[in-house]
Parts: sequence; C-alpha cells; structure tokens
Amino acid sequence: MGVIIRQSLKASIVAYIGVGIGVINQLFVSTKYLSVEQMALSRLLLENSILFAAISHLGTPYIADKFFSQFRNEVQKHHGFLVFLLLYPLLGILAFTGLYVLFQDVIANYFSKESPLILQYHFLSIPLTAFWVYISVLEVYCRNHARITVPTIVREIYLKIANILLILIFAFGWIDFQLMMYLLVASYGVGVIILFLYIKNLGKLFIAFDKRYFQGSLFKSMFFFGAFIILGGLGQNIVLFVDRVMLAGESGLRSTGIFVITTYIASIIEIPKKTLTQISVPILSAAIQQNDIGKMKELYQKTALNQAIIGCLFFLGIWCNIDEIFSIIPRKDVFSEGKYVVLSICIAKLLDMSTGLNAEILLYSVYYRVITTFVIIMAIFSIAANKILIPLYDINGAAWATSLTTLVYCSVRVWYVWDKFKIHPFSRQTLSIIVITAITLASILFLPFPTANTLQVILTLFLRSVLILLVFGFLILRFRVSPDVNNLTNSIWKTIKSFVG
Repeated sequence: MGVIIRQSLKASIVAYIGVGIGVINQLFVSTKYLSVEQMALSRLLLENSILFAAISHLGTPYIADKFFSQFRNEVQKHHGFLVFLLLYPLLGILAFTGLYVLFQDVIANYFSKESPLILQYHFLSIPLTAFWVYISVLEVYCRNHARITVPTIVREIYLKIANILLILIFAFGWIDFQLMMYLLVASYGVGVIILFLYIKNLGKLFIAFDKRYFQGSLFKSMFFFGAFIILGGLGQNIVLFVDRVMLAGESGLRSTGIFVITTYIASIIEIPKKTLTQISVPILSAAIQQNDIGKMKELYQKTALNQAIIGCLFFLGIWCNIDEIFSIIPRKDVFSEGKYVVLSICIAKLLDMSTGLNAEILLYSVYYRVITTFVIIMAIFSIAANKILIPLYDINGAAWATSLTTLVYCSVRVWYVWDKFKIHPFSRQTLSIIVITAITLASILFLPFPTANTLQVILTLFLRSVLILLVFGFLILRFRVSPDVNNLTNSIWKTIKSFVG
C-alpha cells in the first residue's frame, strides 16, 4: 500500500492542480461570462457524453484492466492488444450513433418544454462521446503500463485550460457561443491525439495484431465480461448524472446550472479516490486472480481508511467555508440557493469514499454479473427517487435522491463483499476518523472571522482552512490513525530538512 501511495502522489498533485483550474473555470470564469443556461448546457453536453460513452466503449477499459495481464509481452507487442482496444469500441460508437439518430425526436421532445436551448446542440454528443471513449481507452492502456501522470494531465489540466480559454475568447466577442461549443468538442479530439503521441513516445504504440489470441474461450470471456460491463457502466453513469438530466427536463436549465455548480464544489472531496483507485485497480485485479484474500483485505481497508481521511479533511474545508465560497462566486445570490445541495452531495461522496474498493472487488471477480445487477437496480431506484423528489423540492430533491441512492448502493456493496469474501472496509480507525472530524468541526465552525469585504473573505478562507489542516492533521498524526499517512508525512519532512540543511 505504501507503494501505491507514493505512485499515486504524483498523479494526485496533477489532479489537484486540475482542481484549482477547475475551480477557476467552474466557479469564476463560467459563472461570470456564461449565462446560467449556457453553463448548464455545456456541462450537460459533457456529462451526457460520459453517460453515452459508458455504453459505446463496450466495456473496453474494464476488459483492459481485467485481461491485459494475459496478453502482456513486450517482445510480442502484447499480441496486438492495443489494436483490439482501438477497434473493439469502434463497433459500439457506430451502434450508438445509429441509435442516437433513430431516437433524436424522443430526446428533443423531452427537453423541448423546459430546456429548448439543448435542442440546438444535442447532436454534438455524438463526436464528444467518441472522443471520451478513446480518452478512456488510451488512459487505461497507459495505466496498465504504470503511467498515469500524463493521462491525468490531459484530463485534469489540458481539457480544463482549453475550456477556460474558449470561454474567455467567447467573452471577448471573438467567437459566438455556437462556435465556442464546436471548438470545445474539438478540444477533446486533440486530447485523444495527445495521448496517442504520448504512447508512441513511450515506445508502446504496438500496431501488430495476433489474431490467435483473440479466438476461443479467452475472447468469449472478454466479450461476455464487456457485455455485462456495458449494463453496469450505463447504470453507474445513470446514478451519477441522472439528477441533472432530469432537472433539465423537469425544472429547466436555471435549476440545472445551480445544481451543476454546487455539486462541483462537493465533488472536490473525491479527487483522491480517483487517483488512488487508478493505481490500485491493477494490483487488486492481480490479487483477485491469485485468490489472495489477505492482499485484497489490505487494499480494501487501507484505501477506505486513507480515502476517508482525505475526504473528511476536504469536507471540513468545504463546509466550514461554504458561506465564504459562495460570497466570492459571481452571481452569488443565484448559486447560494444550492448551499444544502453541497452538504447532501458531500455526505454522499464521503460515504462512497469511506467504503473503499468494494465495487472494484466485485467488478474484477467472478461476481461481476452481480455488481451489474446492483447498478441497474440502483439506476432505476435513482430515476424513481429523482422523479418523486425533484417536483417537490427542486434542486434539494435531486441532491436528496442522489444521497439516498448512494447510501443504499454502498450498503449493498459492503454487505455482498462481506458475504462472499468475508472482508469489510472498516476498522477501529474508522471510528477515530469520525471522532476527529467531529472535534475539528466543533472547534472551527463557530469561530468568528471578519467577512465585511472581499479581502476579509479571502483571508477568512485562508485562515480557517489552515486551522482545519492543523487541527485535523495534528490529531490524525498524533493518534497514528493511518501508518501510510504518518510514513508519507515523515518522508516529506525528511526531504524538507535535507533540502534546507
């Protein structure tokens, strides 16, 4: 696990730089220069394409994680596995395009009443979906070569900077909104090209194809695994994005725009989960194939513990400063309506992080069919919850539906992993984290800070965040809640001392 922490540190740094860029983009640039409706439209287009990509890739990224070890051979150019990764999802993209064209009238009718602006641009979902598919496929190919930093740079830095630049160019009046949307989609295509060039530079762009390895029982296993993943991926992304899609259809783009910004604020706490999971999955997959329950338990509990620590730290930073955060966002009176959306989504994200790699354990084991079934059920549950709660409570109803879905889904996953493997993500340190978080919240939240002007607000944000880090960090280190965190802190401290000395 210590190796995983060190390997993921570099990608985490890049990811948090990306978070900073994303904060500038989402909370300042987009909210200042785009209308609430335009901002909601651009986010919906992106998120819908992620949802569609979950079907179109035919499970290819997950096939790569599960089966790449059986093809790995540098001398034999991995028997053409990269060619398979490129050609197989192309079938899905073509099928998706045909279905999208076939049902475009149904899509248009759903949004025509409350969100008619979507109708002018929804067709851009087709190329954007294709680009997302290949970004995901090339990322997983790099990850299986233990290279996650550059793909993270592309996803977290390049794409966000491109988005900011295009919005600013639009704001200066050099292009209209329509051209901005076209160029935004094109920027994702450039991202695909960058990843291709990076793989070529690594010397891993193998174009040979050994068809013998893609016949018989192995290919059938890959095909059926991918088929189940399509359903699971669809369900997973429905759970993630159905709230804002249904808000657009049921309540309009204004509510959707508020919801998008407030959920973005909450989603900052889960960045470590993404990077830690990226580097953990290949190791976990190998442990599952070797039936190494001890290693699975270690990964399960330590990822849950470390994700809970960093998640609680960021939760404290967000919620203790939430009023100050809204006060410096353009159109603060509009977006502050989503204050309790932030709380609900933060709790949901924190719960998911604190339960560790249970979804990945099921996904890469013989029980992958079961996780697919769970996800489909949860997707139906999420749609029903949003359908009931959005008309009653608008954006808060969507947030409550998401939180309730997450609670049920996480509970089911934890129970099933325990039932099949007799391992769970919790330890006595889990309770320690809860107590330390409560102590930090109680000691910081009600401290008086001046907020009469923007300078005082920014100073308050900085001082309160530093206090949270000091109090929470001291208690975590003092009681040695996580050996990995203590070891990493000691390593950083030694590096600083040697540099200064």
